[in-house]
Amino acid sequence: MRVGIVGINHKLADLKLRERLAKACQKRFGPFQAVHGDHHFILLSTCNRTEVYFSSDDLAATHSYLLSILREDVEEEFDHKLYSYFGTDCFSHLTRVTSGLDSAIIAETEIQGQVKTAYEGATEFHSLPKDLHFLFQKALGIAKRIRSELQLGRGMPNLEHAILQTGKQLFPHCEQTRVLFVGASEINQKILKFLKTKNFAHLTLCNRSDKHGRTLAKGYDVHYLAWDDLKNWSCYDWIIVGTKSPDYLIRRENIDQQLTSQKLVIDLCVPRNVEPKIGQLAGITLLNIDQINRLLKMRHRCMTHALAEAEQRITQATTQQARRYVEQLQFRKALLVTA
Repeated sequence: MRVGIVGINHKLADLKLRERLAKACQKRFGPFQAVHGDHHFILLSTCNRTEVYFSSDDLAATHSYLLSILREDVEEEFDHKLYSYFGTDCFSHLTRVTSGLDSAIIAETEIQGQVKTAYEGATEFHSLPKDLHFLFQKALGIAKRIRSELQLGRGMPNLEHAILQTGKQLFPHCEQTRVLFVGASEINQKILKFLKTKNFAHLTLCNRSDKHGRTLAKGYDVHYLAWDDLKNWSCYDWIIVGTKSPDYLIRRENIDQQLTSQKLVIDLCVPRNVEPKIGQLAGITLLNIDQINRLLKMRHRCMTHALAEAEQRITQATTQQARRYVEQLQFRKALLVTA
């Protein structure tokens, strides 16, 4: 298979470097820039990883081209923090990612939708090589089957629980706190629905797309805050930011007076959408995605058997599918020769 990947994740790099590379990759390899001459790319960018999958007749040349592009936009040394895979190893890696086995929150479910969105976004604007179609379609299929058969992710503490427990530490009666969700991302909607089941009474949604935001707020039966009024974020007790923006959305300059109550700000974004120095202010607790992830490390230890079984099944399935793919290509070539 003529496929490869260059990536960086939460295991190898700190948040600052990840967000620099995320911005560079979104600028250079997003859906509208999926084709560079003979090089074809699919960008997968989440809060914990940025990965560029590629295909071409010369994988080594594409790999070098990709790195040279990133070096133009990122001054910091980063090569030693990256990982690269090719062929079947790339296939196996993407399947592990899609299954949630490579996530900071082991077996989390959002990644499957994020992989599918990345794939569909690239194919919407460009005609990509069949190798990339095979890679993503098979990885999504295998991951879905393994999740279902092993029931990965069910009944274990997850991101929503971690956020709730954090809130309870700061607000003894957190159900009465005023919670603002910035962005209508899948993870924000999941947290919002979870808090509603815990009888939170004062939930508000703020979204860049006003029509979509108002529709969701009405559907969830929560309040709505217009995007232009986001500057008033400090009026809320608990702010959860889960969106994508190249610039900070929550800024220090929006606080023009001394705070009279405690604030909890959770930034789930990479690049970060909350100005870090806000966390230096008295009365504000600011947590980023890496800090939330550290609260969930115990989760892995509780799933050892299921995870080992999933790893074994991924290895078997990807090896088998890759072999079949090569055999089909060889068969087609043989037919052309004899025709």
